[in-house]
Amino acid sequence: MTTVEIDIELIGSAITELTDLAGTIDTQKAHATRVTPISLPSLSDGSLDKTVRWLRDHLEDLESRRDLAILLDTEGTGSASYTVAADTLRNVQDLLGTELSHAVDGLGPDADDETIERVSTLLQRWQRDPEVMSAMFTELGPDGTVGAMSNISAAMGYGGASDPEALQALAEQLRTGLSTASNAPGFPADSFGREIVRYSVAPLLTQDEQQAFGEKYPMGMNGANILTFLMQDTGYSDDFLLGAARTLDDFERMASDGPLDAQTWYGHNGHGPLDTGRDDLGYDDPMAAIMHNFGENPQAGLTFFTESTEDGWNRQSHYFGDRTWESDDYAGIAHAMEGIGTDPTNLERHGEDTTALVSTFFHEIAGNEGFSPEDAKGASPYLADLMKFYMPAVDTALNYGDDTGTPTSLADFEVEHLGTFEHYPLLFKGDLESLMQVAMSTQGGTERIAEGIAAYQQTQVNNIAAELARDPGNIDLRNELTDTLAGRASLQGFAEHTVGRVDIDGAASRDAQRQAFLDALSSATSLVPLPGADAVGDATSKLIKYGFSESVRLGKDEVADAWTNEAASVADDRAVRAEEGLRQVKIDTFLSLVESGVIPPEDVPSAWLDDRGRLIDTADIPEGQMPRYTQSAMDAVDQYISDSALDTTYKDQFLKFYPEES
Repeated sequence: MTTVEIDIELIGSAITELTDLAGTIDTQKAHATRVTPISLPSLSDGSLDKTVRWLRDHLEDLESRRDLAILLDTEGTGSASYTVAADTLRNVQDLLGTELSHAVDGLGPDADDETIERVSTLLQRWQRDPEVMSAMFTELGPDGTVGAMSNISAAMGYGGASDPEALQALAEQLRTGLSTASNAPGFPADSFGREIVRYSVAPLLTQDEQQAFGEKYPMGMNGANILTFLMQDTGYSDDFLLGAARTLDDFERMASDGPLDAQTWYGHNGHGPLDTGRDDLGYDDPMAAIMHNFGENPQAGLTFFTESTEDGWNRQSHYFGDRTWESDDYAGIAHAMEGIGTDPTNLERHGEDTTALVSTFFHEIAGNEGFSPEDAKGASPYLADLMKFYMPAVDTALNYGDDTGTPTSLADFEVEHLGTFEHYPLLFKGDLESLMQVAMSTQGGTERIAEGIAAYQQTQVNNIAAELARDPGNIDLRNELTDTLAGRASLQGFAEHTVGRVDIDGAASRDAQRQAFLDALSSATSLVPLPGADAVGDATSKLIKYGFSESVRLGKDEVADAWTNEAASVADDRAVRAEEGLRQVKIDTFLSLVESGVIPPEDVPSAWLDDRGRLIDTADIPEGQMPRYTQSAMDAVDQYISDSALDTTYKDQFLKFYPEES
């Protein structure tokens, strides 16, 4: 065994000098290299850089020993000693983690500010070090971790803390440290996640466990607040997440058959001083926090929702259809499914399971009693991104789908001029109104839907244009172009009608909402690249793996003014809306045919070219000149599509999905 004596002031000076020396070398080297008129091989061969790295590598050795001495110096003597088998960095890290756990565990609800600052400073330094954090939480244990949070919560809740912000910061450092530990090799992540939940959710503990825990820590009726706070870090390992989620799922299943369901328990225990972003009138829902984790850790999420349970408990039906999510307005469950359903790894390795799960989610959530544009706004951006990713399924359901049925994954789902998807979710027409209204209940959600419609429809048009460029005389392709353009009416009419039927925060009126959607659709359409897919005829499963629509993202301020510009808003007149939609389709088609080379440069009307001879886009059309430009565009494409046939078919489709009744 080796005993080491540390003088805190002296080792602190050594750390300072070493840090300054490394910084000085870097600065002087850069200066010398910049001003020298000759080559300096001794500075450029890497030797000096290796020396600086060596100096900095040894800082951790010194800092870990200094901080260990600070923790051991309980009497404030300025020095401390420790005994280890060998004075290696790894042994010191283990000892530092152990002593940190003792310091954290010793922070009672009446801890003074100086002690809190001392522990917080050390945690700030080591919270992302896997060796130190693994040792700390292994020693602290799940009960001690929840107990530390209850101590902090009590200190904040009793009002005796002079600096509640310092306590909140300390709690956040502990949470970050737990996330770090969960990813450390050898850390018992699964069991730790399970036990964290048990000690936070009192009904899962035995009477003896509750008594022993209560004698040591001041646990009040705030377990759901503590667990929600802990689960708001999205960097936990999959094993930790699954351990926590499965155990909390056990509680939800157990409580569903008892006198007090899980959400009622959360409602009583989901209040506390730890800041979770909760509305003052709401309560903390730890399962909603776990769902956000699954959104960021989608492979763990897929496992949770598709694995078998011992008694046949159906997690999908419970969390999608039966359970409500009023505490976070359905944000967590929608985030989970957006992450799971669009994850490339899930789709590549478990395509059928993933898309079947998406199908079930869409169907079940649409019928959930609390799922409405008023009460599920939190879901809007996530749901819109998921619908954007699967816009071909939305379009198919709208035009050809059954009202209801059994959710499933479709094999070899083919979309003409887009590709064939090996696995794809089945959507039902009867669910679309509910889904679309929630998705378009916020500005961000509406813009994502516009991106999805634009990406899906314009990709098809661009692909046909690229094919026509290869074979301009192909009559079948020309007919398919007309059919594809007419088919755009249903989605656009449905979306326009929807956005005019919901209330969106920040919009001047529903007419302004409609204008903002149209602006977003037009802007997003212009972002779709030619020829659309990576190569025409070679799209296939590549699209499902990576999401054909992901490249279409509107800029932050792309349509910002439209939301509040009452003067420029469009009225709710279905005939006018159909005419305007058709006009935009004609212009988009003209631009695609020009850019793909189908329409040769000499046939492009001069009005569509700027002073340098470059093609303008819709935004460059002078005010009041849209009808004239539309007519010139159609004159140029008349030999490829029938103007009159397109007019009739498009308007009929649009009006079908933009009904007169509200």
